[in-house]
Amino acid sequence: MKSENSIWNFYAPVYNLFMRINRPAYREMYAMIRRAIAGKTVLELATGTGLIAKNTADAAEKMIAADFAENMLAQARKGYVPSNLEFQLADAAFLPYDDDSFDAVIISNALHIIPEPEKVLAEIRRVLRPGGRLIAPNFIHADKEGVSGAMSKLLTAAGIAFEAKWDEESYEKFIESNGFNMISHTVLKASIPLMYAECELKEAPLKKTYSLFDRLPDEPDYRNWVPNGMIAGFCAGTCALAVGSAIAGKNRSSFGKAASFILGAGAVGLGAASAWLCYCHERYSYKGERKLSKQVIEGTASLVHIPDGGIGLDVGCGSGALTIACTKKNPGAKMIGIDRWGAEYASFNKELCEYNARVEGVGDSVEFRPGNAVKLDFADETFDAVTSNYVYHNISGADKQELLLETLRVLKKGGTFAIHDIMSPKRYGDMQAFVRKLRDMGYEKAELIDTTNGLFMTRTEAAVMALSGSTILCGVK
Repeated sequence: MKSENSIWNFYAPVYNLFMRINRPAYREMYAMIRRAIAGKTVLELATGTGLIAKNTADAAEKMIAADFAENMLAQARKGYVPSNLEFQLADAAFLPYDDDSFDAVIISNALHIIPEPEKVLAEIRRVLRPGGRLIAPNFIHADKEGVSGAMSKLLTAAGIAFEAKWDEESYEKFIESNGFNMISHTVLKASIPLMYAECELKEAPLKKTYSLFDRLPDEPDYRNWVPNGMIAGFCAGTCALAVGSAIAGKNRSSFGKAASFILGAGAVGLGAASAWLCYCHERYSYKGERKLSKQVIEGTASLVHIPDGGIGLDVGCGSGALTIACTKKNPGAKMIGIDRWGAEYASFNKELCEYNARVEGVGDSVEFRPGNAVKLDFADETFDAVTSNYVYHNISGADKQELLLETLRVLKKGGTFAIHDIMSPKRYGDMQAFVRKLRDMGYEKAELIDTTNGLFMTRTEAAVMALSGSTILCGVK
């Protein structure tokens, strides 16, 4: 499940806004859950932003609410949190809890979007005590061609795919085929009908049969060049303006009409920007079909040559992707990745870089540390290679050619460099003249490679994704 958490991290900031449509059904569900968990030790899985946990925990003796998406938990921890409630990071398919730990487990509106829900139910059986209860409300699809079908298609288009579409009968059969008896259920009216289900164990709980190592994620997480928070902010702004436009439109005065039009126009503009950001996000994603980021990283790394025992520098390493790619291409060498890891890319950090390096098997050959491209904290001619990818154009108020010279300052004579960025004349000035300057300074080789001519992307792609002018400055000092 770890690899699927990006969509939930993406929607975390606006999740509560979208859930308001089902507020009446949730209020009914809260009341039923409170009765079922009174005085018990409770685990809630897939808690999301903590809506259920915050509204029911005070009825329990103690509650742990878990989710595998860090951004969801960050939202959950905001505002009021009952004193007996703790939010924890956990994957529902590999729970970090001992056998027989809980009197009740809640999992709401999650089983239908999990690829292998049987594994989750097996884990729930394991951590439940004898006589324990499972509370598993879930969307059902009695009218697959009607409203619920339309809503599920809308959610699928938004990236939330339904792995299963149960009706009342098939959901009960699914629960019972996985070790539980359905002891009561109620269908609540919601955007998609919500079936509240309370279940009990058929037999003794399962026992743990795997090691802790089975829980370790096995793939890197390089994130995305379009931050999830940016998209979420634009989507939230679009929704706010649209709601404001609708409210203002109810005022029949000329002021109300004008306000409605202005707010509506703003919603359309922000909506278009949100759609563009989503498009770019998908194209850049390491898990999407296009994988532009992966192509750019591997293509840039292919130009970085480090002798055995040498050391390279990646300026603005972000999530560590280029640093790690260069290390893997030069197995006898080491790399240092530096970054300021600013608030604008808050999901990128040193810990993420180190995690990715461990997963990729190069943890002993890389080092990540804070640093600033404007003034590198290294002596002249320290490194055998220097590289960077899409960094300098983000640094406002700095002469880009001076930034390049600062990076090349720490490169040894005979060392290679490969710096990829949006080197448009507006940003960088005359780069052909800069290449001539490097040659006059005695560089063995210096050239510019246009990466929008099919090397990494087409000119049309570059224009659509605001990457026109993407160029690699490479050579040998």
